[in-house]
Parts: sequence; C-alpha cells; structure tokens
Amino acid sequence: MKRVISIITFVFATFLLQAQESPFFSNKQLQYAYHNPGYIPELQYSTITLGGRFQWVGLDGMPISTFLSAKYFFLGAHSQVGINMLYDHIGYQSIFNPKVDYAFCVPFAPDSYINFGLSVGMMCKSYDQDKIYMGKNSVLDKDMFANKYLEHGCEPDIDVGIEFLVQNIEFGFAANHLLKGKKDYLTMNRVFYGFANCNFQSEEWWRLSPTYAFYYFRGDEASKNIQKHEIGLDFYYVGDYDSRPRDYFYVGAACRIYNEAVLRVGFSYQWFSIFYSYDYFFQDLKYDSYGSHEIGIEFRVGQKDRGCYANYGMSKKRYTRYHRN
Repeated sequence: MKRVISIITFVFATFLLQAQESPFFSNKQLQYAYHNPGYIPELQYSTITLGGRFQWVGLDGMPISTFLSAKYFFLGAHSQVGINMLYDHIGYQSIFNPKVDYAFCVPFAPDSYINFGLSVGMMCKSYDQDKIYMGKNSVLDKDMFANKYLEHGCEPDIDVGIEFLVQNIEFGFAANHLLKGKKDYLTMNRVFYGFANCNFQSEEWWRLSPTYAFYYFRGDEASKNIQKHEIGLDFYYVGDYDSRPRDYFYVGAACRIYNEAVLRVGFSYQWFSIFYSYDYFFQDLKYDSYGSHEIGIEFRVGQKDRGCYANYGMSKKRYTRYHRN
C-alpha cells in the first residue's frame, strides 16, 4: 500500500510542476505585466513592478512565485523596452523564466492606442534532489525518480501579445511559451491569456471597473488542459480630479468560476503603489490550506523628456490610462 501511495504522490507532484509553469496572478498589475508583452502601463513614466504569490499556504511544497518587471517607454520612438523575471518554486522543483520585452505603441484616435509586444527569453527548470523523500518502502529511489520524472535544463522561450486602449475600454490577448522545448527533458506548455476592462469614471471622485480575464493552459499526455475564467469589479477612489486625476486606492472582488473567490486592495501615493489579494479556494484544498496570498509593489519614475505625444490626453472622456490634463 505504501508503494502505491508513493507512486501516486510522485505522479501528482509531476502534474503540479507542469501545471504551475505559468502562474495566474490575482492582481491586474502582475497579470498584465507577466502574461502580455504588449502591456504598456505608462507613457511618461518608467515602471518597476515586484510581486510575490504564495499559493495554498499551509501545504508542504506549496507553490511560491516571485516576479519582477521593469519597463521604460521611449516617447519619440513610440516604443517600450523592458525585462521580466519569474522565479517559480513548487516542492523540490524550481522554474526560472527571464525575458526581454519590446512593445510598440500605435495611436489611431483621440486617446486610443494599439500596443504590439514581443518577449524573448529562456525557460529554465531545476530540482533539489535533497528535498525528494521517497520512503523506505518506495519502489523508486531518488536518482531514478529525478532522472525519469523531473524536467531540468534551459530552452528558448517566446511570447507575443497585443493590447487595445480605446479611451475608457481596455482589452488584450497574449500567447505564452510558443516554443515547445525538448520533450525528452524539458517541455513547455502553451498558455493563452486575455483580459477586458471597462472604466466608468464619475464627474468627481470615483470610478468603477468591471473586469474579465481568461487563462488557458494547453496540456499534453502528462497533464490535462486547464481553463479559468475570472470576472471581477473594482472600485477606485480618485483624487486631484480637476488638475491631474490619479488613483489613491481601490478595493475589489473577483470570482474564478468554479474554483476561487478573490479579494484585492491597493493604495497609491504619487510614485509608489502597493497592492494585496487573498484567494479562497472552493475545492477540497480549502480544508488543508489557508488560501493564497499575493502582494506587490510598483514604482513609477518620471522621465526627463515629458513632451507632447500624438493623441495624448485629447479625449473629453475623464478616464484613459494615459490621460493627463
């Protein structure tokens, strides 16, 4: 019986390692920056975003994801360059996914833009053999298990994405891990991601933003397809409305259909933002874990060249992502 339990545990762990290849962040800032290379958060600021996701807290070997994104927009060239780095750790295996991003912004109407993005990097997997516990009665030993079941090595990785900003409407689509890797020792499962937001700005101090996002993980013979749909609503408190509107804080909730409920909150002060989310899991893991926690911080550094930009702030709409009075 112990041998059967050991084998089941190893197979389940192997599935989790592959399914965890692309974490689905709960905060929009991390979602967009990680999944979509076409995401341009600002035109007149450099943006640095750091985040950490602690999934299924309380379980041994729980997934832990840390993420760093840094982006700089060249106004004259309508172009953004940046770096993304993800470190994902689950059980005894780790994933390191560094990338270089490029995005090109095309204005086509007052306060309306199309952003095209490309990301190129590496997917690296490794494992800590000392953390593998097989048990005295296991039919497998550490060396054999690691060589047969655990992927390791590095392979090239490519993402593409597109983003549309039409005044107060935002939506985009991205495809991650377009290269398949080498099936013998390192595979990459494609992930498709999309989002849509609509921002309802009042005449004064608040804004409501209904949101939608989807995540599709394409499995293979070792893992099944995973599909998630997230719908949410965020409330923003807006300050300095007449001179230079900006968000002071927001609170929101979302539901990942059939799986999780999400609560999120964020605070901003000029060049600095901090945000947090808590995920409650509906299925059996809710009895053994304390949910999932996610925290992030974002810095905005003003550029020296803050000149005119085509169609910038021309709309009479009170909210656009790049709007300045």
